[in-house]
Amino acid sequence: MCGITGIFNYKSRSPADRKLLEAMCVAIDHRGPDDQGMFFDDQIGIGLGHRRLSIIDLATGAQPMSNQDRTIWIVFNGEIYNFLELKRELIGRGFNFKTTSDTEVIINLFQAEREKALDRLNGIFALAIYDKKEGSLLLARDKFGVKPLYYHDDGKRISFGSEMKTILQDKAFAKDIDLEALDSYLTFRYNPSPQTLIKGIKKMPPGHFLKLLPGREPRLVKFDNKAPKTDRTIKENDAIVRYQELLESAVKRQMISDVPVGLFLSGGVDSAVLGFLMQKNYSGCLKTFSIGFRGKGDFNELDDARKTAGLIGSEHHEMLLDQKDYLDFFSRSFHYTEEPIAETTIPALYYLSNLAARDLKVVLAGQGADEPLAGYPRYYGTNLILKYPKLWKNSMVRTLINQLPRNERAKRTVYAGSFKDEKERFLAVHTIFTPEQKRKLITADAFRSGNQLEIVGKLHERAATLDDPLSRMLYMDARMNLSDDLLLFNDKITMANSLEMRVPYLDLELLDFLESLPIRYKLRGRKGKLIHKQAAKKWLPEEIINRKKRGFATPMDQWLQSNLSTAAKRLFNREDSACRRYFNMGCLNGMLDDHSKRRENYQRHIFMVFSFELWHKTYIEGKEIDFGRS
Repeated sequence: MCGITGIFNYKSRSPADRKLLEAMCVAIDHRGPDDQGMFFDDQIGIGLGHRRLSIIDLATGAQPMSNQDRTIWIVFNGEIYNFLELKRELIGRGFNFKTTSDTEVIINLFQAEREKALDRLNGIFALAIYDKKEGSLLLARDKFGVKPLYYHDDGKRISFGSEMKTILQDKAFAKDIDLEALDSYLTFRYNPSPQTLIKGIKKMPPGHFLKLLPGREPRLVKFDNKAPKTDRTIKENDAIVRYQELLESAVKRQMISDVPVGLFLSGGVDSAVLGFLMQKNYSGCLKTFSIGFRGKGDFNELDDARKTAGLIGSEHHEMLLDQKDYLDFFSRSFHYTEEPIAETTIPALYYLSNLAARDLKVVLAGQGADEPLAGYPRYYGTNLILKYPKLWKNSMVRTLINQLPRNERAKRTVYAGSFKDEKERFLAVHTIFTPEQKRKLITADAFRSGNQLEIVGKLHERAATLDDPLSRMLYMDARMNLSDDLLLFNDKITMANSLEMRVPYLDLELLDFLESLPIRYKLRGRKGKLIHKQAAKKWLPEEIINRKKRGFATPMDQWLQSNLSTAAKRLFNREDSACRRYFNMGCLNGMLDDHSKRRENYQRHIFMVFSFELWHKTYIEGKEIDFGRS
C-alpha cells in the first residue's frame, strides 16, 4: 500500500532533521507515487514520513494521520482486512470516525487497547505510532512479516523505514558488512530477522513491536504470543469443509479495495483456486498475469496458466523472458531487494509485476500455501528421515549417495538425517553451505559464527506445543523462511512497480486453523497439501488439481553450465571483487568448475555467491555491472 519512514531523537529530544526526512521519503517514492506526507513534533524530537499508494479511502486516507484530538499519530503500510468489523465495535464503544480508511481504525483501537491492539489486526502491516501524551514511539511488523520494517539505533536516535535505503540517506552511516550475518546468509541464502548484512541495521522480527520512550532504552516485545495446538479430534471431512469456508472468506476479505484487484496466475492449483474464488466474488472480469522462460524444461507454465485462465474466465496477460531479459534486471534488482536474497525468481517477479502494474495497483498471489500445508519436497524428505532414522546413519548408504553426481537433494537428506536433535535437523534441512563448506570458503579473517542454531531455537520453543516434528517444522518455516525470504522479496519487488501483493493463504484465521490440523491431513507419503487438494475439488477439475508442482522456476541450472558460468567466474576473480575480500578463491573456482562439468550440483551455492557479489557491487559500492565486460 505505501512506504513509511521516520526519525526519533529519543535521548536528546532535539528536533528531527527535516531535510533528512524529506530525503528518506523520496528514497521510497516507488512505494507510494500518489502522495507524500510528513509530521514533526520538535518538542519531543520526532519526525514521521509517508509515501502513499491509494487503495482504500482515496479521498481522505492521507497520512500521517491522527486521532480526533491529535494526540496519536500514525504512519502505516499495509491493509487490515478485518477493519470493518473492528470499526463497528469501536463505534459501539463511543469512537467517532472522520475517514473510511483502515488506518483510522488502527489509531482508535490503539487508543482503546494500547499494544494489545496489534494482536487483533488481521492483515499485513508495518507501522509507527507516536503517542504525544506519553512521548512514545511504537514500531511494529505483522505476524508473518508480509510487510518489512528496518531500523537503526545509535543509542541516541532511531531511524526506521519500510526499506533500508531510508536509513542510508544519512550519509554519515557506514555500509560495513556484518560478518556474523554473512555466515547466516551462506547458511540460509537470506538473513533471518533481526539480521541484515549491513552492520547496525536490523529487521523488525515478525509479530514484534519496538517501544521507545524519551530517555529510556528501547524495548523489543513479541506480541504474537498464541501457542499453536494440534486438534486431535477433528474429522477429515469436517476439516475439508471448514478449510473451504475459511479460504473463501479470506479471499473475499482480501479483495476489499477501492481500486480493481488482479491475480498472479501460475499453472498450479494454489493460484487457480484463488482465481476461481476471486471471479466468484468479482463483479467485473478478473485480470490475471503469468510469466515464463524461453527454452525447454520445467520452468514454463504458460500453457497451464492459459488453460486455467480459460476455465475461470479471466482476461489473461502473459510475458516470455530469455536470459538477456533476466540479466538486464538481475544486477539492478538489488537496489530494490536491498538484501542479497538468493532466489532465482526475483527478476521474473519484477517483469511480472511491471506487466500487472500497467493495469492495476493490487494483486493477489498464491504465496504462503506451501509452508503450512507441507507443499515442498523438503517436507517429504524430512518425513523419510523421521520414518527411517537409522538408514541415514548407515555408512554404506551415506557413501553411495554422496558419490552420486549432481543429486543435491539426496545428499541434503543424508546430511540432515545425521542429526538426532530436532533443532539441529531443522537447521540442516535449510542449510545451503554446510559448516564444513563455509570453513573452506570463508577466509579466516572474515569468518564469524552467525549462531544460526540460536535463531532456530527461539522459533522451536514457540512450536513446542504442536504434536509432531513435521508440524513444528511447518510452523517454523512460516515464520522464518517465508517471512524473511519469500515474502520479503515479494514485497520489495512488487512495490518497486508500485503494486501491492496480498496473500490470502496467510489470513490469520485460516492459518490458525491450518496449524491446528494433524500432519496426516497435509502429508501422506509423497503427497503434500492433501486437505488443500481435497477442498479444491469443490471448485476445480482434477486436471488442474493434480498438475505437477513446478514452482516459479527459472533455467538457472542450465545457464550456470554454459555462458553464465563464464561470466560469474570473471566477476568473482576481478581484482576488486568482494569475493576476493571474503572468500578463498581456490574453493570458489573449484565449485564453479565442478558445476559446469556436471560433477556436482552447486547451482544454489554459486547463485548465492553471485547474488552477494552483485549486491556488494551495486548496493554497497554503488557501481554498475555490465555482464558483457564483467
